[in-house]
Amino acid sequence: MGLLDWFKKQPKKDVIELKKGDKHQSVYATLNKLDGKGISHEEAQTIQAEIMELLRNKDSNSAINYACQLLTKGHYEACITAFKNIMDKEPSEKGTCENQIGAAYFFLGKYPEAVTHYLLSLNNGFDPEMLDYNVWEAAEAHHKATGDNCYAKTYLERFPTGEARDAAMKLL
Repeated sequence: MGLLDWFKKQPKKDVIELKKGDKHQSVYATLNKLDGKGISHEEAQTIQAEIMELLRNKDSNSAINYACQLLTKGHYEACITAFKNIMDKEPSEKGTCENQIGAAYFFLGKYPEAVTHYLLSLNNGFDPEMLDYNVWEAAEAHHKATGDNCYAKTYLERFPTGEARDAAMKLL
């Protein structure tokens, strides 16, 4: 999943960019699917404890950065749990958290869940241009995996003038 592809409209590797908005700061990075190896229950508990400690210290940025590292390391289930914990403690970060949960589901190949969380992110004020890209990417991947075009329809409903409008129309 090339999150920075949205910015450059072409694949980039090993690129990180900080985007500052009115309400949020977001890190966009080009990532590659990893081998999908999970972590143990004990590792997940340790990660959760570290996230909760960061949040108790009111350091939500560090907690978010830590959870993002889980995503880049391929610890997708732990990443989802971490971002859910962050949302519970810091509701103002819900848009960012839902987007990252969507990315974790994308990497797990759970495209319907990815779309759901991307749309929750959109509803909570996250960058609509980035979500245009993310929702389309998940919709397209779902179609390639299943032949089902329902998420292309969802994409067009939510982003009727989106960047991938023409490609989505071709799937209908």
